[in-house]
Amino acid sequence: MNIKNQILPKQPLMKLHLSLAIFLLWGLIQANAQDKSSAKFGKIVPEDFAPKVYSVDSNANAVIIADIGSSKIVGNNKGWFSLEFKHYCRARLLNKNGFDLATDKILLYSVGDKEEKLLDFKAATYNLENGKVVSTPLDKENIFKEKLTKNLEVRKFTFPNIKEGSIIEFEYTVNSDYLHYLRAWSFQGDYPRLWSEYNVTIPAFFNYMVLSQGYEKFFIQDKKTFTDNFNVVQSNGVEASNFITISNANVGSYRWVVKDIPALRGESFVSTIDNHIQKIDFVLVSQTEPLQPFSYMSSWPQKTEDLMNDEDFGLSLSKDNGWLGDVVKPAMIGATSMLEKAKRIYAFARDNLTCTDYSDIWLGQSLKNVLKTKNGSVADINLLLVAMLRYAGIPADPVLLSTRDNGYTYPPSPILSRFNYVICCATINGKQIL
Repeated sequence: MNIKNQILPKQPLMKLHLSLAIFLLWGLIQANAQDKSSAKFGKIVPEDFAPKVYSVDSNANAVIIADIGSSKIVGNNKGWFSLEFKHYCRARLLNKNGFDLATDKILLYSVGDKEEKLLDFKAATYNLENGKVVSTPLDKENIFKEKLTKNLEVRKFTFPNIKEGSIIEFEYTVNSDYLHYLRAWSFQGDYPRLWSEYNVTIPAFFNYMVLSQGYEKFFIQDKKTFTDNFNVVQSNGVEASNFITISNANVGSYRWVVKDIPALRGESFVSTIDNHIQKIDFVLVSQTEPLQPFSYMSSWPQKTEDLMNDEDFGLSLSKDNGWLGDVVKPAMIGATSMLEKAKRIYAFARDNLTCTDYSDIWLGQSLKNVLKTKNGSVADINLLLVAMLRYAGIPADPVLLSTRDNGYTYPPSPILSRFNYVICCATINGKQIL
């Protein structure tokens, strides 16, 4: 056997192999280029301003070039785990009718020592002036805080120096102590998206249910598994902290990408477009070993009991609430039937209380303060109405629902995040009145 001939083939065959290798390498590069968005914060070149229209929608007022998010579970220094959510977005404002895209907001939730923190926020506007890209960063002093309820605040911002043709982009991280609130992702909305991507990384000891909706096909839908270590620090005050490591845990990495997806706008006879956009939502179901096994899913009766014992919902309804007599008794003067009493109390609430937020299910203040200030959210006012009716001896209960604009609930399981409204149900002469 001629080993030399086996190692060194004849020259024509060598050229063929080399050509084939170059072709395959180029194909691999092209495939990888299509597999990822090229958009990165601050990397703007003059060519990015060249398109005047985009094939996905030639009449669009603005186009979202890249909208990329990721959520992963990490160990924290509170003895448990946190969710780390990252969001990057780049958009092009084609004309003034798309300028509403330049104003955005970030919601942050907190209760006690559990909170969501906004980290590493940055945003900028880019314009092409005399052939050069001019960047105008958003000053952090122009990020405004607004307290919506005692547990919810919003950070609002508007991009500076926007013009027709501007490119805007932002990037931020939210660290959250709420594992049950693994952020949903909408791949579709009021403006077309050239690239929308969501990545989720979950250790196998947490089990989430994935709820998907929409009609568009995913450009990429992928899952990979690997092992990783999770470090948790448990503080003991002045004593030494405990360090806990979960080694070689199985982890699932999920990736969804939609490419060149058109806008989806409201149409006549459609209750809410949110019921139809391409979207993924998550529900925390359970935790398993090596953690203490626990189920987070509740039945409807169990969730009802939990809500009625929650200080931010129904707990105040079971108290004496004698202070309500100052308004309930005068309102019922002259009423002889239970129905007439209910009508009088309802009229008082209608005529004396102002609703400041029509989308909420949690108390933002005490019922006593709602009556004192005479305003509150739909939850504040209707829970106060329930308390007033009960004080008058009229059976009444709060009812949760989802408005048309909010979209569908999930009948098999009580997922509270899908509800946004509270009304009152009174039972009078055996008939329920909403």
